[in-house]
Amino acid sequence: MPTENLDLQYNDEEIREFIESAVAQTDTRQQPRFYAVTGSHVYGFDSPDSDIDVRGVHLASAEEYAYLQTPVEEITINMDGTTEEFEEYAEIDLRSYELKKFGSLLAKANYNVIELVFEAPTVMNGIPLEMDALEALIREYLPMNVPHAYLGMAKSNYYKYLDPEKSKGYDPQPKKFLYVYRGLLGAKYVLLYEDIEADIRTLATEVDGGDPQLVDELISHKREAGDSVVTSPLEERARAAIVEQFNNLDALPKPNKSGYREALDDWMHNVRA
Repeated sequence: MPTENLDLQYNDEEIREFIESAVAQTDTRQQPRFYAVTGSHVYGFDSPDSDIDVRGVHLASAEEYAYLQTPVEEITINMDGTTEEFEEYAEIDLRSYELKKFGSLLAKANYNVIELVFEAPTVMNGIPLEMDALEALIREYLPMNVPHAYLGMAKSNYYKYLDPEKSKGYDPQPKKFLYVYRGLLGAKYVLLYEDIEADIRTLATEVDGGDPQLVDELISHKREAGDSVVTSPLEERARAAIVEQFNNLDALPKPNKSGYREALDDWMHNVRA
């Protein structure tokens, strides 16, 4: 999906300039390599005030891992408030992984980084052949434990924000229901199709029992009413849909990742070469 299909307040060139100034900082040899827009813009329920979530990969010199002070695993900008000297890009949240950290997340079949490879609109790609090879590599091993990761995210968000039995933390905003529902549908989708889909509208259409009308109503409520909680009838429908998808997820199969870690090592070697 090209970024021109997204309603962003920065163009690709401006985002690239931001990435380069944030990652390729003075007195470092960090090379920004691959970055894409993720978060609510890719999930299909962004609002006019949504931040632009950018994730990606940078390279440090391999020889730096031979020293006591090894390269930082992640660079984050504007993640917890606006980072000093980046006020001009206050609406962009950046998380950049050094290749080794990125590889470790891939080895765990982390759905966030796998969505980055499969679904996220690219704003910078200095390693196009390598990223195509990575997508093909991951696709060969799906579903692995990606459904488990989606399900874990859904459960965590449900019990943290949507459990009415909890006196603290209960926060039935539309975006909370959307995150949980997307996780459950995403788990089912990768099991059914051995593929990745991030957009919740597509998931609700393609997964058995998905409710596209409910998704549309939750998104409309999020965009029109902001952080206000959903109405009681909508909450009841959303909760029923979530319970239905929980019940539809049978005992997840034991993940088979035989050879996956070794294949990732080979891929990382090619990227560093």
